[in-house]
Amino acid sequence: MITLQRSILLTVSAEQAYATVADVESYPDFLPGCQAVEVLGVQGRAEQGQPSTRTVRVAVAAKGMRHDFITVNQYQPFEQISMTLDEGPVESLSGRWSFVPIGDEGCRVSLDLCLEAKGLVGRTLGTVADSVADKMVDAFVKRIGERAS
Repeated sequence: MITLQRSILLTVSAEQAYATVADVESYPDFLPGCQAVEVLGVQGRAEQGQPSTRTVRVAVAAKGMRHDFITVNQYQPFEQISMTLDEGPVESLSGRWSFVPIGDEGCRVSLDLCLEAKGLVGRTLGTVADSVADKMVDAFVKRIGERAS
């Protein structure tokens, strides 16, 4: 099992950071390796600040290989986004983005991921997981900053 945790302080509101991470349709525009995103289903009304669930297919390409992940994402507006794997090339995947306001100064954004993979995928992920997590968080931080400007 691979467990990754990242946390960063940002000088934007939790709502601004949350909105960027929740905007899965824009991931191919800025997230390294993300080729396509398709929302397969929606339950609830996140646009009205209410909890919701979305089933999402994300196509990721790396080292000449493409993999599709289907995740079920649960949205608690401006607080957290949780995801669990429905289908994909790994045994299991779960994660959570958390957004915690820090006064009027900004917020703390945290990402916790757990995944288990076996065989060639597992060996490959095991050697690059930390680097991929760092690049992913860096891409989100950059995008959050661009959207806040």
